[in-house]
This record gives sequence, C-alpha cells and structure tokens, in this order.
Amino acid sequence: MMNYLAAQRWLGVRIEVLGVSIFLALAITVVCFNDRLKIPAGLVGLALQWAVVFSAALNFFFLRLTESEARITSIERIRSASQLPQERSWKTSNAVNLDPSWPTQGKLEFDHVCMRYREELPLALDTVSFILSPGKRCGVVGRTGSGKTSLTASLFRVVEIESGSIRLDGVDLARVGLSDVRGRSNGLRILPQDPVLYAGTLRDCLDPFQTESDDNILEALQAVNHSGSFERGLSILEDTVEEGGTNFSVGERQLLCLARAIVEQPRVLVLDEATASVDTESDAFIQRMLRTRFQHTTLLTIANRLHTIMDYDLVLVMEDGKCVEMDHPAKLLKDPNGVFTAFVDAAGRETSAELRNIAETSWAKQND
Repeated sequence: MMNYLAAQRWLGVRIEVLGVSIFLALAITVVCFNDRLKIPAGLVGLALQWAVVFSAALNFFFLRLTESEARITSIERIRSASQLPQERSWKTSNAVNLDPSWPTQGKLEFDHVCMRYREELPLALDTVSFILSPGKRCGVVGRTGSGKTSLTASLFRVVEIESGSIRLDGVDLARVGLSDVRGRSNGLRILPQDPVLYAGTLRDCLDPFQTESDDNILEALQAVNHSGSFERGLSILEDTVEEGGTNFSVGERQLLCLARAIVEQPRVLVLDEATASVDTESDAFIQRMLRTRFQHTTLLTIANRLHTIMDYDLVLVMEDGKCVEMDHPAKLLKDPNGVFTAFVDAAGRETSAELRNIAETSWAKQND
C-alpha cells in the first residue's frame, strides 16, 4: 500500500509540472507572438482555460487507467486460479474397504516413490524407498533442495506422486480419499515450521471438531506449560485466539500446536523444521515432550538442528531427491566417508564430539 501511494504521488507531481509547463508555454506564446499570429482573444481565453484544467484531466485519466489495469490483473489471477488442476476425490471410494479405526499402528512405507512438482521439472523424489516401523523416531537431514520437504508434500498428497506407493499400515494412500489422509485425528498430523492457529477460543483452536473433553485439553495445555494453565484451570479455555495467533509469540504458537497434537495423539506425526523459529531451550522442551507424550507415535522429523535427531532411532539422509543413507546415527557415524558423517564433522570439532557422544549414548541405551 505504501508503494502504491508513493507511486501515485510521484505521478501526480509530474503531471502537475507538465500542466504548469504547458500553461506557461502557452502564456509566453500569446504575450510574445500575438502581434504576429493575430490569435482572436476568444481563442486565447479558451486555450488558457483548457491549459488550466489539462493537468487535472490528465491526472484523472491516468488514475482511471491504473485502476482499470489493477482490476484486470485481479481478473487474470482469478482466471489463473480457476485453471489450476483439481485435487483428487476428497471422499474414499466405497470400493476401498477401509477400517474405521485405521490407522492403528503407524507403520509407514515408501516404495520406490517418484514425485515432481511440474512436468517440465526434474524429479524432487527419485525412487525413494524406506520402511518406518510403528513407534520409531526418524530424523530427516539433507542440504537445501535435497527433497526433505518433498517427503512431506507427497505424504500428505499436496503433490501426487508419479510412481511408486506410500502405505500407512498397509493401505496405499493414493487409493484413500483426502479426508481420510489428512482429516483423521488418529492418522497423519504435522507440526509445520510456521505454526497455524485458528481464530476463536483456545478450546476451538486445540479441538476444532469438539471431540475431546475439557479436562483432556487442559491437561495438554499444562503439559506444554502454557501460561496460566495451572492457576486458572478450565477458564483458560475461553481465552481468545486472534487470527493466525497474533496475540501469541512464535514460541507460544508452536507450543500450542504441540498441545493440539497431544490432544489428538496421531499415529504418525511429521515435524517439518518445527523448531526452526524457536530458541534452543524451547527446542529441547519440545523434544522432551515428543519423547514422553508420543511414545507410541511414529515420528518423522525434518531437522534444522543436528542435536534434535542425534538420539533418534533412525536418520534418513537425503541427497538430490534420493535416500542415500538410513540407519541409527551411531552406525552412520562409523562410516568416515558417509554423507551424515560429513554433516556432523562440518559442525566443528567440539560440536561434532558432542553429537557423537549423544549418538553413542542413545545406541548403548537402545541395546541394553
């Protein structure tokens, strides 16, 4: 809006200068050359009158022209949006015998998955295959553009895969309606990097479909140490959440999204760099909540900090859209030429030693 007003004033000043220049040129011409030109007085008066109103008319003309162009741009955007390819069926076909309690375990399988965002672009996921057992925690690491976020886009069917299959508890997600892929509270859930809150009350935000009791919602708020949840009790559920959660800080919004996940208890929880916008202390607190509150949930964490995933059960290393390594962090670090080893070593000598110690400690506990 500021740029629009500045451009409008810029154009207005120059049109006024142009109008004054025309009036001045006309006046000089009439005064200096009237004896030679012998222009009738009526025409001189009419010319001067039109010169006075010229700048206002020109300003009005350009204003209407720019507004018309802006309106046409809006129409072009609407037309472009109307031509976007439509998502597949929202409802699951009756031909698919889907158990109402699905998913019950949280076993996630990628089988030679290929995906690209547009036909003319290269593959964002190139024959990605891995199996994530129920209740396992898997961290996903890789450089920018390696395909980490593309895993999330294909899992939630934001972009349909080109070939291969993604199965959850043995059910091919491509055969299931989008309402069952994204809408089941016990199914797939995501904590994105930019936390999303709904306008309304805290109760509406944490339980939008009104399926949980107030005590469960309050318990989730207390689990994430939400301010005032212990002192005020159930009355805190009536607190107002503004559009987008603007009355909360970024860290508070992320913790409220975590509380929503605690209420729902999904079988598969995806964290797409969920702690990238919070400080290290909040990151550590969220990780503690994930270990204690989601023990039977399959976690797929796209990590922005290596400390976040060094004690995970598995680490998936992505490179150029391919899965190049997948194992426990301690086992991956035994390969001196491995991609994951290079990531850890690049953190510096002290940090690398700390990360290796965390991985070895986790491996020792896992094998006790």
